[in-house]
Amino acid sequence: MNANDKDLPELTDDAVRRIEANVFSAITRDHVSRNTRARTRRRWIGGGISAAAVVVAAIAITPLMLEGVGPSASYDAGPVGGADSAPAEESDMASSESAGVGAISPEEIAERRVIRDGEAALIVDDIAGATEKLTQLAAEYDGYVERLGSSNSSDDASDATSGWVTLRIPADHLDGARSDLASIGDISRIEVSERDVTSQAIDLEARIDSLQASADRLTDLMDKAGSVGDLIEAETALSERQSQLESYQRELDHLDDQVSMSTLDIELTRDRAAASTDPAGFGDGLLTGWNGLIVFLNGLVVAFGFLLPWVGVLGVAGLIVWFVVRLIRRRGRSS
Repeated sequence: MNANDKDLPELTDDAVRRIEANVFSAITRDHVSRNTRARTRRRWIGGGISAAAVVVAAIAITPLMLEGVGPSASYDAGPVGGADSAPAEESDMASSESAGVGAISPEEIAERRVIRDGEAALIVDDIAGATEKLTQLAAEYDGYVERLGSSNSSDDASDATSGWVTLRIPADHLDGARSDLASIGDISRIEVSERDVTSQAIDLEARIDSLQASADRLTDLMDKAGSVGDLIEAETALSERQSQLESYQRELDHLDDQVSMSTLDIELTRDRAAASTDPAGFGDGLLTGWNGLIVFLNGLVVAFGFLLPWVGVLGVAGLIVWFVVRLIRRRGRSS
């Protein structure tokens, strides 16, 4: 052992473990740093490749899209009912519908469409007579009776106790017809309701215009069809457009009819006078008393007829019990 070895301090076990732990920690940090840098490089490379692929795909697809929807697209570019023409038809119709269902213009506000209906309840002396007067009232205002009916408390058709009448009156004359109801009977209830359907009508008109334009385009395409398959596809699409167009047109016609002609529902009730129950004199009182006696006697007869079978059954049962008791007593005496 030389002199230098004597100057070195002796390492303890704790010092050795600390040195080893520091060395291992440094190795671990270096390894983690290298892995992190490698992952970062791989991400950048992958992201660059993906971005390049997106750019290449966009460059390749853009000319194809421009060919299908550009101004130069026409019937000669593809089949009538193929994948290129059908979406274009639907897109045109959707854009036309969205353009027509916008805000209501001032001119349309001035011509609003309002449905006005009324309900009333009348108390009358004669249901049939009131029904006839209401029919005449509808004719005076260029209207008509949509339905009518009555209910009877007896077999006599003229003895109706209530009824109902529905009138269709031009909307301009609804207020006048409502005022004239007072001349037919006593008004116990009357109501008038209004419903604005302007937006609904404008929406239907826009849809009709859009479908009509689409049907016209399909008709032109049918004239230029180059094959039987193209013609069949165009006829199928045109049939669908026409069916939807007729449905919208019927809905719009019904809406216009409700706006132009108001509905007036009227309930009729007959006014019955209270019947007098007081006798008019001695003869009427005597007759009433006699009728009451007859009714009482009839009640007694009915009650006797009801109880008679029970009395017979109870009598037979009593005889049987009496006979059994007597028999038992005789045997007791003999013994």
